[in-house]
Amino acid sequence: MRKFLNIWFCILSVCRTVCVLSALAICGVGFSQDYTRLSERTIIGTARYVGMSGAMTAIGGDPSAVTDNPAGLGLYRRAEAMVTMDIGIDKTLQTGQDQAGKTLRFSLAQASAVFSLGDFSKDKGLIAYNFMISYKRHRTSMHDYIGYAGSGKALAPLLMASEAEWDIAIPYHRIHDSNTLSLYERGQANEFGLDWAMNYSNKLYFGLGLRIHSYTLTEDAFYEEYYGKEYLKNKSYVSHSGVGVGATAGLIYRPLSWLRLGVAIHTPTLGSLRTSTDGKLQTMVDSLGTSYAPSLAFRATDFHLPVHLSTSAAFQIGAYSMIALQYDLYKQQQSPMIHSLRAGVEVIPVMGMYINAGYACESTFKKEGSPVLMDPTFERQDTYSQFPRTAQYASVALGYRGSFIMVQAAYQYRWQHIDLFAHENAAPYDINATTHRIVITIGWHR
Repeated sequence: MRKFLNIWFCILSVCRTVCVLSALAICGVGFSQDYTRLSERTIIGTARYVGMSGAMTAIGGDPSAVTDNPAGLGLYRRAEAMVTMDIGIDKTLQTGQDQAGKTLRFSLAQASAVFSLGDFSKDKGLIAYNFMISYKRHRTSMHDYIGYAGSGKALAPLLMASEAEWDIAIPYHRIHDSNTLSLYERGQANEFGLDWAMNYSNKLYFGLGLRIHSYTLTEDAFYEEYYGKEYLKNKSYVSHSGVGVGATAGLIYRPLSWLRLGVAIHTPTLGSLRTSTDGKLQTMVDSLGTSYAPSLAFRATDFHLPVHLSTSAAFQIGAYSMIALQYDLYKQQQSPMIHSLRAGVEVIPVMGMYINAGYACESTFKKEGSPVLMDPTFERQDTYSQFPRTAQYASVALGYRGSFIMVQAAYQYRWQHIDLFAHENAAPYDINATTHRIVITIGWHR
């Protein structure tokens, strides 16, 4: 047993070293609120995967688990096709307020096809090599944020640096009476994958994957400050779209019949990001009128999704239950490391029926201190920023797996607090964000 543990710790050390070196290779790019928002992911996939809260790096045998660890593809022994629908209700509410933002959404969570080839009559040597093509939705952004404060530091003094660009002056420095920020966020992050894996002696499974990512995000914001009968209103629009290519590698090792150890690493992506902005400023302060921010569009070729390292251990308890524990590490450009702890359990009360439950806790890409500073030239008019705090997930799932078809359903509850800043001098609005998610998976295998 000590030998197996030593091997496992060596694997973890090597993977962590690769993860840190990869992160250093991309840390020359400055920290960006845009990069942070686009890099965020949620635990979403098949009903079984959601029910286990994503703790499946060491388990495999599921298309969503394969996107995390391609070695899990090696556990398949027959062809399979699967599709999953995601229904979610997102709600945001500022602490102490009663005006909530609420959205209902439907989306395709995943679709996959597995092709299994090999000689399963033997137990030694190369037994099988499998392939999978897949689509996975990593994140759907449909949030309406509404923040309110009775008073606070004004935005006007920050605009003084932009006097030349805006052709106006705002000599108004006193504290305003009230302010509100309405932020409407829409977007998605998708992944298209091609995976290959091998099964060696039913003990060692190794896999490789190619990932093509696409991401979009639009943000409409409307900020208002009131000074008695006078006001300042700032409206901004930002749109991001991009693509990237990355790779992943992983392995699963079964030293004992009741123990599985899994590890996977995802490289940073190579890609580009196009951003366009627009804005409008209206003010009655000192009888000034309306000014428009110039419409801008620029492309960055240094946008990367984060390095991702995943490690897991799964314990078989008898013939009808399994417990999995998992730790994930993410490293984005010049931001703190993100840590994720996941735990899941699977029970088979009768043959063909599966019950899952899981819990996950994830830290976030949060930069300590003040929010992202405004561009001193003020060419971009979006002055807001947000820093999500720790996110937590709780989930349950029920599934049936027959000779040819499978049906699974899962419920997930996600909760998180977000510090939303209207501008760099503003105190944050404390936003409580929750999600109720139902996923339904239908599959066929032979």
